[in-house]
Amino acid sequence: MRASISIPLAAVFVLLATFNVWSMLSSHSGSKVPARWWGLLHRTAGYSFIALFAVFSYFMLLRIKGWPDELSPRIVLHMAIAFTLAPLLVVKVIAARSRKASHALLCALGITIYAVAFTLVSINAAVHFLRNASVGKVPLWISFIFVFSVLLVAGLALAGKRRSREPDSNMKAISSLEQARNNPAAQPDPLTLTLARKERQSYDTTVLRFLLPRGRRLEAHPGQFLTFEWFIHGKVVHRSYSICSSPIQSAYLEIMPKRMQNGCVSQFLNDRAAPGLMVKAHGPYGQFYFDQNKHDRIVLIAGGSGITPMMSILRYIRDLCIPSLCTLIYCVRAENDLVFDAELRASAKQMSSFRYVPVVSRAGQDWTGRGGRLRREILEEEIPKPLGCTYFLCGPTGFMKLARTLLEQMSVHSSQILQESFGEQVASEERRAAESNSVNVTFARSALTIASSPERTLLETAEANGIPIPFGCRQGDCHTCMTRLLQGNVQVVRDEPQEDDPRLRGFVLPCITRPLNDVTLDV
Repeated sequence: MRASISIPLAAVFVLLATFNVWSMLSSHSGSKVPARWWGLLHRTAGYSFIALFAVFSYFMLLRIKGWPDELSPRIVLHMAIAFTLAPLLVVKVIAARSRKASHALLCALGITIYAVAFTLVSINAAVHFLRNASVGKVPLWISFIFVFSVLLVAGLALAGKRRSREPDSNMKAISSLEQARNNPAAQPDPLTLTLARKERQSYDTTVLRFLLPRGRRLEAHPGQFLTFEWFIHGKVVHRSYSICSSPIQSAYLEIMPKRMQNGCVSQFLNDRAAPGLMVKAHGPYGQFYFDQNKHDRIVLIAGGSGITPMMSILRYIRDLCIPSLCTLIYCVRAENDLVFDAELRASAKQMSSFRYVPVVSRAGQDWTGRGGRLRREILEEEIPKPLGCTYFLCGPTGFMKLARTLLEQMSVHSSQILQESFGEQVASEERRAAESNSVNVTFARSALTIASSPERTLLETAEANGIPIPFGCRQGDCHTCMTRLLQGNVQVVRDEPQEDDPRLRGFVLPCITRPLNDVTLDV
């Protein structure tokens, strides 16, 4: 290959490696360019780099083909470096495609590939320019490129070193939780929201639109929820509701409470709440959310009002034109229980990557869609390549247990299943009957022993007796209420399986924990 062609291509080769390392070490969170475009640019530059490497390797092999004499040390060194770069590129591609490698490993591979590529190009380029320079003279622009390249390599190395010294994210989380528990004032200020509009969605659901305070923005992931402080009948009542609006909306957010027969909050919101109502909200919380950088193919399985967080995910995907493949399986009892049905059908027509599958268990004669309960036959027919999807489940407890069981029967791994439920918010007849029994809950620092029901959470017992325990989500996700258990046995009230969290060894989350016998808390 002629020098007039190889030298510009070599410069592009190094620049592509430089761009990839810079894009990995830089934060694009404040950029106006969507994250998916940064990802596309990074992949394009990476595969272009590999293509150029293949071209260079081909011409390098042509050059030594039929070489009559022994290869020079420089050529041998050049080939050795080239053969070192090849496996590094293979490992980098595998690590990036698997999505299981840590960011630190990818950065280390990227910097190593850049350094090897720069050395590979420098060996021949430096020799070429110096050979053609006059004795005692080197062109100024060559000196500039050399100094600039050295400074660039040093800068990238320092950036990687600084990143590696950053505290582990888990340690940061534990530190922040300790700070929140010991100092409630350190927690983020709640949002003060103003109800601006009510829209009846079905006979028992209403969409409430709240305006965000001026100058505040809700940094939420699609699928997360807020915990509200409702002031009803002279009391503050806490309830959590999923956000159903798209997180990219900067002026408002929406929730959709379903009217429950014995639900004081849901009845208030559906029947009596009027525009102008102001409420405080904490959050957002929850690990149940869509991440466009991780989830290429998702399946949303919703039952009844469990459609609420799914709408936030779908609207987010639609608003940003995210190419992730999405299937929504929405199960209800009757046709009039299908909320957002018109919007979902319109989205299915507009978005080629979205499929909408409503399932009605008690369908009328005119219903032409899926009927009956959720069953394996529906999942197998509506979900192509089920083992390659991430599943989001939301709905009643029994519905989610059924959905999880069906997925496990299809060999779907539990790590691919995310689920959300707010648990029981209204006391049932069984729960009220169980409250006739009692256990003693001792709050050591407050020097109080309270007779409480084993069906009450420890946080509910503390609140009922004026004992302050900092809290956030009230769902066991934020860990703000984490408290040391000094004595006794407890039961975690949580529908979905919980992984062993090292932060909870010796501690409990009072918001989702009930006493099995007499317990003592360090509060």
